[in-house]
Amino acid sequence: MVQVTPGRPRRIGLMGGTFDPIHLGHLRAAEEIYWAFELDQIIFIPAARPAHKDTEKVVSALHRYEMVSLATVFAPYFTVSSIELRRPGRSYSVETVRELLKIYGEGTTLYFIMGVDAFLEIPTWKDAQDLFSLVQVIVTARPGWRLDQVEVSLTPELRKMLGEPQFKYLKISEITAEIARQFTPGLVLLVEVASLDISSHEIRQLVEEGRSIRFLVPDTVAAYMAKNRLYQKRKR
Repeated sequence: MVQVTPGRPRRIGLMGGTFDPIHLGHLRAAEEIYWAFELDQIIFIPAARPAHKDTEKVVSALHRYEMVSLATVFAPYFTVSSIELRRPGRSYSVETVRELLKIYGEGTTLYFIMGVDAFLEIPTWKDAQDLFSLVQVIVTARPGWRLDQVEVSLTPELRKMLGEPQFKYLKISEITAEIARQFTPGLVLLVEVASLDISSHEIRQLVEEGRSIRFLVPDTVAAYMAKNRLYQKRKR
């Protein structure tokens, strides 16, 4: 992992996901959040065994880890962690956050970055209320999903389950240094970033059909996918 200066508070963004595969939409969202919130680094965390996906239909964790590593290699403030690959069983975000807080120690602030689609599933996550109390949650828009869907989607029962979270809508241009350095557990920041109309599902489908994925994923990732024949339609 990237080292941060000892003796001062650490401000670390966490971007977890299946990354099957990682694409430029993931990277651009992380880039904007990194600069807007004045973070020390952003750690990409590929899920080894995603709790809400059929693992038999997901490319191996090692391949996904390698693709994330290749995608982030040229940004010194991006790094990738194998923390969920090393842990047995299903991958739960709250366990990862607890482990990272132990690793980085007191003074660490974790910013948990997720898309709208992931947030709308969060009531089904393990210990979701505990997760909200440990991190600053940042929700970004994704193609096909709007930030205004977040608040209205939560019923009173779900709000209670999550510990009655509050919501604040922000545009990247509106995030001042004062806002960026506030840490308010239980407050969900709905941040409007550049939403590139790219999805991992679309990329997998294009590859299976033998079509170009140029300018959807980093060239390093495209080369890795081709070399390892990932997502290609199997010949009978």
